[in-house]
Amino acid sequence: MGLLNKSKSNSNKKRDGRPEKGDRKKVKYVYLSSKKAIFIITGDIKESKYSYGVPIIPLHGYYRADGKSYTAKELSDYFVVLNLPKDADIDGLKGKRVVILGYDKDALYIEENDEKSDDEGGE
Repeated sequence: MGLLNKSKSNSNKKRDGRPEKGDRKKVKYVYLSSKKAIFIITGDIKESKYSYGVPIIPLHGYYRADGKSYTAKELSDYFVVLNLPKDADIDGLKGKRVVILGYDKDALYIEENDEKSDDEGGE
């Protein structure tokens, strides 16, 4: 009888506790809850009737959904879609990969690959 009553929590997991290949993460639709946030855009911006949806990987900041506040670490188990209002400037997000909000330019360090410096160094 114990074989027929499988627990739902263990039915789709491997022995080591990881989900099996093919299992999808749950979708969590969030809004920005803080003035400072860092996230990676993973897909195209989709327009809906009242907002824009952007699939992201949150790296830093606070996000809210369902009346609760979440940190980026708490959202790591979800496929996260950031909702932006219709009046948001999404033209600045198109074609971008990493978005950093609320930090001064002096506080950021960005290492760029400069192909020209590699070519000039050989001469």
